[in-house]
Amino acid sequence: MSPIPLKHFYMIRHGETEANAAQIMAGSIDSPLTERGRQQALEAQKVVKKLTKKPAAIFHSHLSRARDTALIINKSLNVKLYEDPDLAEIHAGEMEGVPYAECHALFNDWPSIKGGEDQNDFFERVRRGKSRAIEQFNDPILIVCHGGVMRAFGEIHGVPTPGRFQNAHLYEFVPNPQKQNLPWNIFDYKLCSETQNLIRTESNIYDLDSASKIAS
Repeated sequence: MSPIPLKHFYMIRHGETEANAAQIMAGSIDSPLTERGRQQALEAQKVVKKLTKKPAAIFHSHLSRARDTALIINKSLNVKLYEDPDLAEIHAGEMEGVPYAECHALFNDWPSIKGGEDQNDFFERVRRGKSRAIEQFNDPILIVCHGGVMRAFGEIHGVPTPGRFQNAHLYEFVPNPQKQNLPWNIFDYKLCSETQNLIRTESNIYDLDSASKIAS
């Protein structure tokens, strides 16, 4: 598996969906954003608008939850949108539509999940989609995707990741060739509630030690 290009980019998970709110596995099901999910995307739009280095383009999956999140964020950017099915969530087979609590037990036996996408095929699909997106621009781009896609990015680099990523929470990836495993410095953003200034902090979401603690 060839490496993902070592370039500057942003990545964000879609806003809350009806499946998220119901605590069920969506996978390839096209579960739409809730009103809360749209508000989360609007908050992300405010964050992106204040970035010093703004995305040159937005890449998103074909699923409406990612596409609609991208459309809302893009109202502050007005850049070109690119749709790529390779950035879609993993097809979870019989787990789709199943409550999260039941899915955790099934995940341990993933290879035998009827109708489920092979994990290695999924990782290769994610690698292909991310590489294609990142390679197209010299300036950073924004990838609007899914929790499974964000986990796959860590797994591709041999880094364990938490069970879930926050909805509509922006991460920045700045190349750092000196780092092993995952050669990027990662930052996240939020707006100060009092001043609305942008706060940038280093993220440990893909840190080997912290991720394993979260996963446990």
